[in-house]
Amino acid sequence: MSSKVEWKVPMAWSLDEFNQNKPKVFDPEAISRFLNFLDRSRDTAEIVFDESKDQVNEVFDFVSLEKKSNNNVSMAEAKAQATTDKRYIEVKEKHRKSKALHLYWKSLAKNGWSHCENLKQQSINQLAIDKAEEMF
Repeated sequence: MSSKVEWKVPMAWSLDEFNQNKPKVFDPEAISRFLNFLDRSRDTAEIVFDESKDQVNEVFDFVSLEKKSNNNVSMAEAKAQATTDKRYIEVKEKHRKSKALHLYWKSLAKNGWSHCENLKQQSINQLAIDKAEEMF
């Protein structure tokens, strides 16, 4: 098992950065750029998470078979030994981190969409107020 997968997880914005970068007024172009960035980052984090899930399974299978072969034990015992193997523990830790980052980007994207929907509604409300004021 000589090849290693590079973990290219996008860096997550802090909540302060999210608040700085989110549109403050209803500007369709700014909103589009903001949401596209969030969606791309969420999608990239999801891909990395899925790849890490596959890698965890591959490493577990490889280490289990290696333990079974080298230690001449049952498959159940080999799997138990594999869970304490350094290679499996390392890939499992990377998987945990990629999962956390994926969930964080997913949350940021959902919050971004909600924020932009609120901006749209505020803009519609303001247009209605302005129109009503013109009538009186």
